[in-house]
Amino acid sequence: MERAFLETIFLCGVALLALLELYYLQNFDADRKILIEQKKKRTFLFLLIVGVQVVPFIYIFSVDFGPTDYHFWKWLSFPVTLCFVFCVWLFIKALSDLGIWWTPGQELKEDLQLVKSGSFHYVRHPMYLALLGISVCQVFMIQNWIAGPISLLLVTPFIIYQIKREERLLTKFFGDDYREYTENTGMLWPREEKMPLFKKILRELIKNTRRLLGILWKLIVKLYQKRPMRSMNRGL
Repeated sequence: MERAFLETIFLCGVALLALLELYYLQNFDADRKILIEQKKKRTFLFLLIVGVQVVPFIYIFSVDFGPTDYHFWKWLSFPVTLCFVFCVWLFIKALSDLGIWWTPGQELKEDLQLVKSGSFHYVRHPMYLALLGISVCQVFMIQNWIAGPISLLLVTPFIIYQIKREERLLTKFFGDDYREYTENTGMLWPREEKMPLFKKILRELIKNTRRLLGILWKLIVKLYQKRPMRSMNRGL
């Protein structure tokens, strides 16, 4: 795929997420009593908007970043695009799973319920996982040393901080129910017992990859051994 095509896919995906968040924000019920509110979430949202939306948009529609461009192999375009589409879908899925319990920040309200179904059945923070995946894909889809890694550099440390802070609040709010949830559900990666088919596929993939690399290595060694030796003294 050409770079312009990757950039177009990235912009469409990011625009879709922004529109969905605006839609949920319009339908957000602000009348429920807020028990706990995290004002630092605004800083995270600001960094996220700058890293994922503002800088990539400026780069794509400007020529000022040209000297700092880099290039990846074209064969990476397809798997990166699939990964990006999956992350966008995961973000949308997490929004849908939260439904009326979604909040624009990390507000905890008096009638809040702990969501364990859908994407939250596999990981405790699917939206953060999706954002991390999008930030990684951005490095490959926006191939510029400024606009590419900026989201990963800005968002990743704050996501780690937000997860730890959110976990403390949810444990305080839900108590043993959330502690049991954390024991049975991974933070950003599904536990093995919840992904038996994925585990089997991954194990087979690793085994076949090792086997293929072993065959290739033996073939290389055999070809090297059969290579005709050059005479050290051509004059004799």
